[in-house]
Amino acid sequence: MSPNRHTVGALAATAAVLVGAGTALAKSPGTAERSARCEARVARIAERRGVTVEQLTADVRARLLARIDAAEKAGRIGSERAATLRQHVTEGSLCPAAARHHVRARIALRGMLRSAAAFLSLDRHELREQLPGTSLAALAEKQGTSAAALEAAMVAPAKRRLAEAVAGGKLTQARADARLDRLERAAERLATHVFAKK
Repeated sequence: MSPNRHTVGALAATAAVLVGAGTALAKSPGTAERSARCEARVARIAERRGVTVEQLTADVRARLLARIDAAEKAGRIGSERAATLRQHVTEGSLCPAAARHHVRARIALRGMLRSAAAFLSLDRHELREQLPGTSLAALAEKQGTSAAALEAAMVAPAKRRLAEAVAGGKLTQARADARLDRLERAAERLATHVFAKK
């Protein structure tokens, strides 16, 4: 049984913030152009609502901060994580330069967490109880396996997809190797990261 999407999403959000929201998963040409398009869309939304971009940004931040406050008050997240998320929201932008990469990174991190949970034979409750204050690698070692084996399991699904993309002519071997290298480095960081205690 694997963690539910809420548990995995919460852990992935923490991991994404603490490992740089997927910076290790790379940047690519065209990021500036995508950011410019995003800014143009935000400007149009602000115009339709009759507010400035600054006011729209402040409103979005206020709503996100309110959700964080509510989650902390309800006990769904701890105070340390809430503080980290508040900082992320306060310092973030509606159109970060690497927004698409951050989204891809979060998707990749969620997949890694699901694979790690399956490798460790933990259900969502066990993962929730055991992970705070320790790391995935430490949990693996307690079970008598290695961090390297855990990390290999975490990237195995993505590795298969990359191999299929190369075989289907959708991706060159060089690009697949580069992506796999970035994923492996991200998996190592995630596996060894010590999650904050509740």
